[in-house]
Parts: sequence; C-alpha cells; structure tokens
Amino acid sequence: MSAAGGKEILVVNLTRMGDLIQTTPVMAGIKDAYPGARITLLANAVFAEICKDIPFADRIVVFDKMGLRKLVCDEEHSVVEGYRALETFIDEVNDTEYDLAINFTASGEGAVLTSLFNAREVRGVTADSEGCRIIRYPWQWYFMSVIPSRNYNPFHLCDMFVKAGGVSTSRKGLHLNVSDEERLKCKAVLGGYGIGDDDPVIGFQLGASHRLKTWPAASFAGLADRLAESLGARILLTGSKSEEQLGREFESLSATKAVNLIGKTDLRGVAALLERCALFVSNDTGPLHIATAVGTRALDISLGHVCFRETGPYGEGHYVIEADVPCGPCGFHVECKNPRCKEMVTSESVFDLARRILREGGVESIEDGPLWRGVRVYRSGFPEDGLADYTPLIRRPLTRETFYVYLYRETWQRILGGGGGASAGQAGEGLVSKIAAWHGDEALDTLRGALRDDLEIARNMEALAGEALTRVSLIAREAVRPAPDAEWIRRTWEDVPAVDREIETLGRTHPHLMPPVTLFRFGKEALEGKELAVLAESALRLYSDLKNHYAMIAEAIGGLVEKRVIAPIASCNT
Repeated sequence: MSAAGGKEILVVNLTRMGDLIQTTPVMAGIKDAYPGARITLLANAVFAEICKDIPFADRIVVFDKMGLRKLVCDEEHSVVEGYRALETFIDEVNDTEYDLAINFTASGEGAVLTSLFNAREVRGVTADSEGCRIIRYPWQWYFMSVIPSRNYNPFHLCDMFVKAGGVSTSRKGLHLNVSDEERLKCKAVLGGYGIGDDDPVIGFQLGASHRLKTWPAASFAGLADRLAESLGARILLTGSKSEEQLGREFESLSATKAVNLIGKTDLRGVAALLERCALFVSNDTGPLHIATAVGTRALDISLGHVCFRETGPYGEGHYVIEADVPCGPCGFHVECKNPRCKEMVTSESVFDLARRILREGGVESIEDGPLWRGVRVYRSGFPEDGLADYTPLIRRPLTRETFYVYLYRETWQRILGGGGGASAGQAGEGLVSKIAAWHGDEALDTLRGALRDDLEIARNMEALAGEALTRVSLIAREAVRPAPDAEWIRRTWEDVPAVDREIETLGRTHPHLMPPVTLFRFGKEALEGKELAVLAESALRLYSDLKNHYAMIAEAIGGLVEKRVIAPIASCNT
C-alpha cells in the first residue's frame, strides 16, 4: 500500500500508441472507484514523451524493448549486459508492492514481464512458475477470445479494458492533456502557413500500420479539393516520417495546397495540432485516438481488417464509414489481392458526410441513395449501459451476424459480470426495440427461419453443457470430502471431454454460436492450482456459465421466433 493508504495499481500496456491512449478510460475508472489510488503506467519507451500528457497516471515507467533487444542480440554487447539491464528495469518497477497489476499486453514478453512484478493480484496475460501462459480474470479471457470471433464482438477495446479493471466511469471518452506550451507552438506553426485562429482546419491522416487499412491518397486528394472549394477549409496532413511518401503522392494529386507536417512533429505536437482541427479524417490508427482524446470530432474510414466496434473512435458524436462487403473485416493475416473496400468508400460520400457534420453540427440519419450505395455509416455514442455503441445512420437490412452482435452485447455482460447486461427476457425486449429502430419493423421477419434453426442448436448446446455440468458438479462435491475417491472421479470425468468436443463441433459448424465456446476454452486453459477441490470448483463455474449462456441465448431467440416478445419501438438514437 502507498504511504497515503490508497491502492497501488500497475497498468501495463507495451503495445502501440493507440492502444496506450485507449487505456485512459480504465485509469479514469480506477480513480473513480479508488480516489486515493496511485497508478503506475508501464509503457513502451517509444511513447515516453506523450505519456507525460496522459492523465490519471501518477508515475510513468518505460520499457526500452528495442534497447534491450540490442543488448541481447548485438555482438558488441554481451548477453550478461542485457540481463543486467532487465534486472535494473524489474527492480525499478518493483520498488512498489502493487495491490493489483493489469496487463493489457497480449504478447509473450508482456506475460513474462508481468509474472516478475510484485503484485498481490494479477489480471490479464501472465506466466506461471514454469513459463506457461496464464490468462487471469473473465473479461481478460473475453479480450483474448475476440480474435477468433471478431464478427460477433459487440464491445470496444476501451470497454473491455474498463471491464477487466472491474470498474466503471462517468468520464466517457479518451483522455489526453495538451499543454499551453504546445498550443502556442501549434499556433505559431499554423500561422507560418497563413492560418489564423478563425480559419477552419481539417486534418487528414493518410497512413496506417498496414496498407490494407489505408484509404488511397487519390481519394484523400479528391476529398481535400472538395472541402477546400466548398467550405474554404485548410487541409492539414499529419503522420510519421515513414509516411512522407504518402504526403508527396497526395500533393501530386491534389489541387489544394495542404499544410504538410508529415514527419515534422512529435506526438505532443500532433496532439496540439489535432486539437485545433474542426474535423479529423483518418484511417484506423493512433492519431485517430489522439484526436478523439483531445476533443476533436473524428471521421474514421474503416477498411481492411479493421473492426470499428473494437477500435473505432471512442467517444460521443464521432463517425465511421466502411464498405458494405461480406468479406470484411479481413483476417489479420489475410493479404487481399482485390481490396474493393477502398474503392467503395468514395471521396464524394466522405465529403458529403464531412460537410454535413461541419455545417449541421452532426448527423442523426442519412437517407439512402446512389451516393451511399455500397457503404455503411455509423455515429458513436454511449447508450444506457454506458458502453460505446455505433448507431447505423443508413437503414440497412438486418443480417444474422449483426443480430448476434446485438444479442451478445446483452448476454456477455450478464455472464461475465461487472455490471450491465439483461435477463433473457429483457435482452429479447431490447433487441426488438433496437432492431426495429435501426433496421425497420419487419427486419426480424427475414431472419426468423434461420433463427428457428439456431434455436434448436442453442438448446442442444445448452443440454450438452448441462450434461457435463452434472458430472463436474458430482466431482466437485466428491473433491471436498476428507478422502475423495480418485477412481470414482476418474470414471465420472471420462465422458466429459467427449461432450466438450461435441459442443465445440456444433460451435464450429454454427459460427454465430461459437463465441461462448471460445471463451470456455480460454477459461479451461486458465485453470490454476494443484488442489483437486480448487480445480473442480473453478471448472464448475465454467460449465455453469456455458450452460447458462446458451440457456439465455435460447430463451431470447425463442421469444423472438415465437413472437412472445412485444416491446415499444425505441428511438433510433438510444
């Protein structure tokens, strides 16, 4: 504990800049839940400067991963030097005994490092005494299970982080401070290009971490010309030094003289520049999150393997436009040979959306027409459950995939805990309201046949999970006896793995019902302890949650299929 008697909490995020900024909501929640808490933020040394502007972090410790790698691998240094540097780093982190360490870094190196920290409780990915990966805390299991089931994930990364922290916060959105010094520098830089305080500035981020995520420079150029001509806007280009070629390509294609600051500012300077923008048009990448964190409206062009529900702009009143393609989002390791999604999002449609945002102060709905053919548009916000959601602005038919996104938003919160969620009946009522408002009163009718088939499978999966649960319950009861019968336990257990395989087979052949199985598998991998009674009790909770989840899914679908659920139609912008 700290000298002041508050909790000592270590937040570990050694990933990219955007992920780092997306830890600010959970840190805000920790401060709300434990007003006297002291938060130590452990981050990649590459982002040391911008960490100074992250609120809620009382202490910053940086890990120089590249420097350590050089010490270990470079022939000019010895392995011993590397180990000594690592030991010094661990000692720096461990000068405090932490009540809680939360690791949001899913890599092996993050797991090993976290296992070396001096913490009473660890959540997230860590390693046991033998170096094997362990994932602790149910919402961290969920976070790890998202990748295999991304198309059915209803939660933003920030909200997964908040849930993993076991907290909530009324301070919605991302958070990043901008110093007065940086604002003065920004004013001077823009003034050098003839931009005054009242001149409208629109920022562009041309690059991203992967080429499939980048909207073509030609499309950005067409957008710039329209914005400059129609609104008199000045265009500001931001980006890293590695993206300078994109800036040159843009300049060769655009008739508009943009302020090209790609590779010419540090991250703190970028934050000040983005704060000055009236709108920031960006691919899904770190500066997008900086813009939302400093209070600038963002328009996210979501392409390739980006899933906007996971990493889109987190806050109230931001916008996402994406191609309406059945193959999106791509898998992380897919090399698409024909990325049509980039062509389907046109500069004309993005311009019309940006124009309306700037002139009307926001967009609540869009009437469909030729301009919007092949795209979907969303507005971000926080409905009653307090988690980020994205309202579709163009009414589109309800797909089976989207139906399950809506359903899982209700059921996961109830299964995993941490507040929110609904009973099966409430979930059904909420679904009817949301679907009618966002997709039309008759939207469910087109899915009832498919959902009737799903209902049968969900009930089968519930029954199988119940069968396994019965056996595990008996084992848990026997395990706490003074002298448990090991042979009886072995015989009772021997049929359970076959039941597990049958459940998994049903999930794999019905992917919309697979997410509970994926999390169940992560939960089984996370079982810890050598005491039979402890293991049996933990397994009992896993099988109980699996059975209850399919029961809830079946009850909600059953009510919709059999039209037992009748609810008032809610506003589209709930």
